[in-house]
Amino acid sequence: MSAEQNQLNEDRRVSRTKQFISGALLELLQEKRIEDIAIKDITERANVNRSTFYAYYSDKFDLLEQMTKAKLGELSRLLIAGNADAAAYLPDFNEPDPFFSALFDHLEENEPFYIVLFTRLGPASAANDYPYAMFAVIRDAFYARISSLGMSQKQAVPLDLLLDHISFSTFHSAKKWMEQRMIYSSRHMALQLTRLSILGDYRAMGFVVS
Repeated sequence: MSAEQNQLNEDRRVSRTKQFISGALLELLQEKRIEDIAIKDITERANVNRSTFYAYYSDKFDLLEQMTKAKLGELSRLLIAGNADAAAYLPDFNEPDPFFSALFDHLEENEPFYIVLFTRLGPASAANDYPYAMFAVIRDAFYARISSLGMSQKQAVPLDLLLDHISFSTFHSAKKWMEQRMIYSSRHMALQLTRLSILGDYRAMGFVVS
């Protein structure tokens, strides 16, 4: 067996072991707070020994930090990649915006992680405010999208207010959807946020706007 193949096998083994460990923590976080989870709980659930755990993570908070960074990094890449054709995008009342589709599809595909993020890892936890980190990802993606339109597309309101409005509404819609265990489909959510974006707040409420 070549050195390259040996390295590939080793990388796969490490990746698989890390998946077992992170999966164990994710399961435990659905049962108790991060403060109440011991390293022994994680290693027993993952069926690994303590030395294996400490080969990759300094403590449970480091594990949680790496898990969250990886998942939100994946979300960021999906949203930013979807901005590539933003200048050519034509809003359609009957088709979800690809940006919203990417967001809600990702949440649906990673439901256990985001349920934990929204219901177990809020600011009341001794851990970092991980939900805010997700909000920051969404805001940055909207900023990248607006920037891709070019300076010829002047915003009708100050950029910081626009970003806060669309980011908070999108984030909290996603948060509520996850807390309610996704009572609507991801496509339905993406389509409704698309329609709200097209209509604007007043038209969505039924006001006649001149």
